[in-house]
Amino acid sequence: MTQPALFLSHGSPIMAIEQSATANFIASLGQSLNTPSAIVVFSAHFDQASNIKITAGAAPKTIHDFYNFPAQMYNIHYRAPGSPKLANTIANYFNSERLNAVLDKEQGWDHGVWIPLRLMYPHANIPIVQVSINTRLGAKTMYKYGQLLAPLREQNILIIGSGGISHNLAEIFKTPATPNRVPMVKAFTHWVEQTLLAHDIPKLLNYLTEAPFALFNHPTQEHFLSLFAAMGAGGSYIEKIHEQTEMDILALDAYKFY
Repeated sequence: MTQPALFLSHGSPIMAIEQSATANFIASLGQSLNTPSAIVVFSAHFDQASNIKITAGAAPKTIHDFYNFPAQMYNIHYRAPGSPKLANTIANYFNSERLNAVLDKEQGWDHGVWIPLRLMYPHANIPIVQVSINTRLGAKTMYKYGQLLAPLREQNILIIGSGGISHNLAEIFKTPATPNRVPMVKAFTHWVEQTLLAHDIPKLLNYLTEAPFALFNHPTQEHFLSLFAAMGAGGSYIEKIHEQTEMDILALDAYKFY
């Protein structure tokens, strides 16, 4: 059975305890897919400057990597197993291309992993392996990472890029707000959609110069780069499967690559 690759905007951690259109979508997404034998996640919150790190523990811990949220959120634990065997397989994919990958038996699940997967698979019974991103190397490298892991999809392994279509958190709390911020987000997300559906890979990989208001929507790039890993891992068919904006400018779109 072949699985798709997904890009999911995981939004605010508050989605763990509050219902929203995006939370409902992610929960229903898990029910709509064939159950995978394992899941590989590229998360915006596992950004490594040097080696590619791959989670290799059998029972990784839940990381609460956020601040000033309701106390109950820090008591949530997503106890999905890891897969040391799959982690080793993934490391071999990278190392065979002379890309230095290391296994990390201590790294746990950051909220880019457990927030969406707790909604998709609440029984926490599907093994997970997390692969780091690298904002210093950029979109082309993340696309290559995804391409290297694409064969896993044919082994019933679901590949997810977890980030955000727009992610300017400082702007959400800025007073006064930047003029025209809503149109700037809409222009960027529309460009992403149209360019993805046109399968214009070169333009997408050069989004920093090609896309309108790229730096406004992503002052830092980590939440967008996981899109390219999912895109590289996926097939030639691209489908937008969710569209939602919260707090005026936090776009939470999702895409399926198959």
